[in-house]
Amino acid sequence: MPTFEAARSGMLWDATAVPNAFFCEYMPAAPENHVKVYLYGLMWAHSGLGDEEGLLDEMANALHLSREEVERAMRYWERCRLVERVQDLPPRYRFVSVQQVMLQKQQMPHDEDYESFAQAVYSAFGDRRKLHGGETVLAYEWVEQFRLPAEVVLMLIQHMINTRGINFSFKDAQKVAVELCEQHVSTIEEAEAIFTRSDAAMKGARKILSHLGMRRSPSMDEMDLYLKWTEEWGFEPKAIQEACKETVKGTPNFAYLDKVLENLHARTLGKATTEAQVQKALESEKAETACIRELLQTLGISMAVISEGLRAEYRSMAENGHELVMLAAREVVSHGRAHTLDRVKQLLDAWIEKGLTTVSAANAYLGEVEKLNAQIRMLMEVAGASGGCTKANRDNLTQWQSQWHMPQEMILLAAEFAHGKDKPMAYMHKLLSGWHEQGIANLADARAEHEKRTAQPKGESKPAPAAKRVVEQQYAQRDYDPDEFDEIPEDQLEEMNRK
Repeated sequence: MPTFEAARSGMLWDATAVPNAFFCEYMPAAPENHVKVYLYGLMWAHSGLGDEEGLLDEMANALHLSREEVERAMRYWERCRLVERVQDLPPRYRFVSVQQVMLQKQQMPHDEDYESFAQAVYSAFGDRRKLHGGETVLAYEWVEQFRLPAEVVLMLIQHMINTRGINFSFKDAQKVAVELCEQHVSTIEEAEAIFTRSDAAMKGARKILSHLGMRRSPSMDEMDLYLKWTEEWGFEPKAIQEACKETVKGTPNFAYLDKVLENLHARTLGKATTEAQVQKALESEKAETACIRELLQTLGISMAVISEGLRAEYRSMAENGHELVMLAAREVVSHGRAHTLDRVKQLLDAWIEKGLTTVSAANAYLGEVEKLNAQIRMLMEVAGASGGCTKANRDNLTQWQSQWHMPQEMILLAAEFAHGKDKPMAYMHKLLSGWHEQGIANLADARAEHEKRTAQPKGESKPAPAAKRVVEQQYAQRDYDPDEFDEIPEDQLEEMNRK
């Protein structure tokens, strides 16, 4: 235990002196996290409490870094000679005076490998750029810590000069070094293959920036996006340039273009990769958007953005053509119920189940339905009732006319006999069914049979029959009744009406 020690809580109110030489000579080239580690460690060293165990872990927690990142930073500062490692297990470090390091640089032992590497780096820049010592130290970290051959790192530096300019950031170069490490590059040939790919990405990304109206070099992130578009998604360069036209709808940048290409890739299942294919796909999308807008407008639905989910829903409905979708939409609107896409979809499904997959077939079916409805409305009027235009009643009417071959005047007579009944159509069906079974085919026999069935004791009066109506030429123009919209199963209709 030390004889004298400071209270740990007092550290918050103390100050740590950092020479300006550190800020000028070492900090500019050092990675951000390395600077944090140095300053935090320097604070502990000056506090007099730096001999406590577990400080590296505490430092990692405080700076939101891993223990490995902290140790990597300390190795970096060792290479800069601002820190000396005096013990391995557990690790202990001594912070050396910045002034002392700068004054004694010539007297310190030489690291021949490092000195040779540094000289090669300086030669790559010549007199075009003055390097900070920390920059060459960082580059040498790629040799020692990433296990990259020195010649590969030197090739990396030359590649950055060629693609990013003489004043490239060593922090950007480190991203490439990390990629080389992850690819386990160990030879110049392997590195050259990656740099060739990177050069192509640089040129391609620069052309994209030009199409977006930007006159600058692409960032590393933008080059990564370009590589994703071309290598992972398979877009040809001219296809990407064609997609740039879509960015005029928002802020033209790589992020917007990435979203355009992502949607295009997903929608075409990766099949639209050439300029012509992309152009065709984008034109198809515009046409689809116009169709969706027309559908929404017909239904009275306002929607600013057409989502991919809505597009998918529309495509499922439009498998038999847009005009069939619009016909179904107009049918939904004409019946005065909730104008929703669900109702359009359910009506289309009902039509398709009936084999109505064309507009002409659907119109013919609707025409037949309307003719039957007009007859039903007339019969209901004779019976002193209204409504009744349901699928069940249309099926009954079709059976009377087409299967039983009942004359129209007998159907009308049944309607007169059904006057005042709670369920006139059901009563008519009962009468006509009986006549059909008995072979009655004329009005006189039908009246006689009905009077026989309804004969009442003397003294009781029966209601007078309603006035006879003429059926011929009584069909109304197409007039929609809310009760007639029953092509959809009843359980689904009830569910929709609750919405």
